[in-house]
Amino acid sequence: MERVKKGHLVINGIGSSNGGSFEDVLVNGVGTINGNIECEHLESSGKGHFKGNIVSESIKVNGTASFGGAISGEEIDIEGSVKIKKNVQVHLLKVSGNSTFGESVRGESINIEGRISITENCDAEQFHARGPIKIGGELNGESILIEPYGNCSIGEIGGQSISVKQSARLSHWLKPFFTNTLSVNSIEGDEIELESTIAKMVRGKNIKIGKKCEIDLVEYSDTFEVDNDADVKEYRKV
Repeated sequence: MERVKKGHLVINGIGSSNGGSFEDVLVNGVGTINGNIECEHLESSGKGHFKGNIVSESIKVNGTASFGGAISGEEIDIEGSVKIKKNVQVHLLKVSGNSTFGESVRGESINIEGRISITENCDAEQFHARGPIKIGGELNGESILIEPYGNCSIGEIGGQSISVKQSARLSHWLKPFFTNTLSVNSIEGDEIELESTIAKMVRGKNIKIGKKCEIDLVEYSDTFEVDNDADVKEYRKV
């Protein structure tokens, strides 16, 4: 059932719409939006299919949803399973569950609790991820904190403060034989502190290589520390 009234689009049960400009867009059940949407608030509960571009101040997803176009707005809050095929540009992105991004993601603050896959690049002032993550391109940010779960991978990481460490909460529940590792080609920043990281190159000002790291080359300008439970093949001051 579809109801459009006073700038609101509401789909309850099973329904569809061609899109348009609205104050609120609410999908409860199974809904399909075939065109572009401009709105102040979008909420999808159940199973939503959005085929066009979306411009919205806030987007909240509960359940499963797919987005065929680009998304821009102030805040995106995802709980459940979401696939977004095009670019995402947002002030605040929060993800709980499983999310796949087909192109790049850009935001001021990105907070991930769960599984995330980004095909291209990710840019954020503040980036915090706890869980299985995969970024095919570059991750750039002022402050980056990653708590890997399982086998995680990122092409390159660049930022001012970069920290990769094991989550005490995850480690408590995981079996001893379960591997939690981040694999990355290169890491470059000012302040770098790593655990459970496999990297070809780490370059920065102050670098601390912690337990369960395997690093081919470290280049540092000020300070360098390495844990006994780490393997650094080569390091030099530059």
